[in-house]
Amino acid sequence: MKHTRILPLTLRSAMQAGLFLIALVTGLGLMPGWQSTSAAQGCQQGGACFVFESQGYITSPSNGQTTIAFRVTNKCRNPASYVAIGTVGFTRVAPADGSSYNGDLGLYDVAWTRAGGTPGFESVKFTPTLKNFANSVAEVFSISVSNFNPATVVTVRAKAGSAQETYNFLLSQICGTPTPTRRIYWTNILTKTVGRANLNGQNVNQNLFGMAHPSAGMASDARHVYWASNQNQTIGRADVDGQNVNENFITGVPYAWWVAVDNNYIYWTDAVTNTIGRADLDGQNVNQNFITTGFGPMSLAVDSSHIYWTNSNLGSIGRADLDGQNVNQSFIAGPIGLYGLTVDSSHIYWADVGYNRIGRADLDGQNVNLTFISGCEQPRGLAVDRSHVYWANDGNSIGRADLDGQNVNQHFVPNCPSPFGIAVDPE
Repeated sequence: MKHTRILPLTLRSAMQAGLFLIALVTGLGLMPGWQSTSAAQGCQQGGACFVFESQGYITSPSNGQTTIAFRVTNKCRNPASYVAIGTVGFTRVAPADGSSYNGDLGLYDVAWTRAGGTPGFESVKFTPTLKNFANSVAEVFSISVSNFNPATVVTVRAKAGSAQETYNFLLSQICGTPTPTRRIYWTNILTKTVGRANLNGQNVNQNLFGMAHPSAGMASDARHVYWASNQNQTIGRADVDGQNVNENFITGVPYAWWVAVDNNYIYWTDAVTNTIGRADLDGQNVNQNFITTGFGPMSLAVDSSHIYWTNSNLGSIGRADLDGQNVNQSFIAGPIGLYGLTVDSSHIYWADVGYNRIGRADLDGQNVNLTFISGCEQPRGLAVDRSHVYWANDGNSIGRADLDGQNVNQHFVPNCPSPFGIAVDPE
């Protein structure tokens, strides 16, 4: 994404430019109770109950939409009844009116408000479905808009019990760039759901969204999570916040088993036709026979140069160029595990479910280590980022270790109902 920035304006110069700041201090119906308002200043404002911290904004060059984010802390004992981010002058895009917003603390009902009613100005309003947003916990709220103008004052408001606080932020003040919370995702076979947690293992949500059919492998990019469903013979897709679930994103895959994604394409294995399929990221230009594999292709992974896959009946890992050429069915010879496969800038990793371990080799196929991580509990899916390798223990947990195989935690995220596929947000 391209960062859009305008040099800071002081409040005085903003006033000279014709911006008029209105403190909303009347007609709020807060008796008994109290309220707090502020003029536009700084990147952090707060009162007796709430603290609002502007996370700045970032504009996507691909669609021109701007993401605006605020971190909100509720210091009061009463749980927050709503948080609203003003959108006067903008065209609201997301989250959609009537949708659910998946925060770290739980779900929020989303409403696009008008000038009347609550909160009394045009906004995207977030109403918690749980009563845990209290006692100094914080949540990050982000909205996407078009027709963005940084020389705009945005009104924000939050309420807890009878306490209501309103603040105004001048967006042209440089307050950083919104940084989405990176997460791991996994498929729960028993409950037919997708789970999610922060990369530190906190804020676990075992039911980010549900599906009609259990799924196997999964992958993610900056906007979506994808999964393969052999029962449904499809590749599914959903937004990373759990919205817009489409179980029939790509159809006609006889035995869809695993999925991988890069900047241009989505790939999948078909364990019946012994092929790897490929399509554009929007699901178009489907090629069900992009690569012919060995027998029983299970998992696959992709990097900037190659595609890799596991041949279960050959006990090997295959490799081909990104254009499907130079196919090598025994890039790494067996015995190799049959399930998850992932790759980073230095190594390729695989899950050996038969021996309850994770293997690793260099990207050129050398220095094979069949016991890189041991003591797993039926490991299935694998994912990796710059710090850790993650795996789905089909027993009931998500495991994690450092990239060098140290600090193994087989129950990094416990109590998962038969996790299988796993993915991690890109960096």
